[in-house]
Amino acid sequence: MTRNTVSVDANGHHIGGISTELQAKQLPLIIALHGGSYTSAYFDVPGHSLLDLGSANSFDVIALDRPCYGRSDTLPEEEVSFRRNAEILTTAIDRLWDEHGAQYSGVVLIGHSMGAAIAMYIAAREPDWPLLGVSLSGIHDTAPPIVRTAWDSMPPGQPVIFTIEQRRMFFYGPDWTIEPGTVERAEVSASPIPLAELQEVVGTWPESAAEVAARILVPVQYVAFEFESLWTIDSQTVQDFGHHFTAAPFVSAEIMSGTGHDVDHHRLGQAFQLRQLAFSLECAERSARPAEADEVSA
Repeated sequence: MTRNTVSVDANGHHIGGISTELQAKQLPLIIALHGGSYTSAYFDVPGHSLLDLGSANSFDVIALDRPCYGRSDTLPEEEVSFRRNAEILTTAIDRLWDEHGAQYSGVVLIGHSMGAAIAMYIAAREPDWPLLGVSLSGIHDTAPPIVRTAWDSMPPGQPVIFTIEQRRMFFYGPDWTIEPGTVERAEVSASPIPLAELQEVVGTWPESAAEVAARILVPVQYVAFEFESLWTIDSQTVQDFGHHFTAAPFVSAEIMSGTGHDVDHHRLGQAFQLRQLAFSLECAERSARPAEADEVSA
């Protein structure tokens, strides 16, 4: 399927990425933000592509490379943070909206892992472009001690490169949840990760998550995973995280069974992505409802 290369000037910071052929179908434009140690190609691994599934269901999808990844510019070490990512990406999406926005009903942000934390920061900024909703996965605010210890033990002063064995251990569920060779095929999207991101996600992020979530004013879809290795996941912690979104008009918080952290690459990845597309449709319909409809439902 055709891929376009995305190139955006965000106030002097170049942001790259990939997109489907933009078809202007008046549906929401989906902007996808990848997690740590992956590029935008995380959403386009053959056989597990959100871009392909979106296009097959009439959605246009743009997957952006976050700063320090893929085709995007790097940041000075002292600027690497979720907040700075959000500032730059908000501007990049603003430029994309200026160019293509008339063709869409609004934007739905899809964020995975660290990309979900950054999507939350973007939503909390109340951007000028019409944000309809945020779909979040692979993020939480409580990490098990083994993960905190692992990230804290990484060598200082250099990006971290995960081996295939490490990715298999941290990012995937049991063997029956993935097809043979999946981890190896997903290496096309692998990338070094700035050490500062690993330090933040188990450091200041857990302290900031609730405050950031409370400033989000659009519908939220939050999905955690049965075989999540990076976060402490159970029915209570997922419910507690969902309760952080106190200002959102609608919040769905649930655990999806049969999958691990890199949900898109699992056997149930397509089922998960279809949930995200359905959520995007719901967000568009909610934004189009007349005021009197909300008064009746209240």
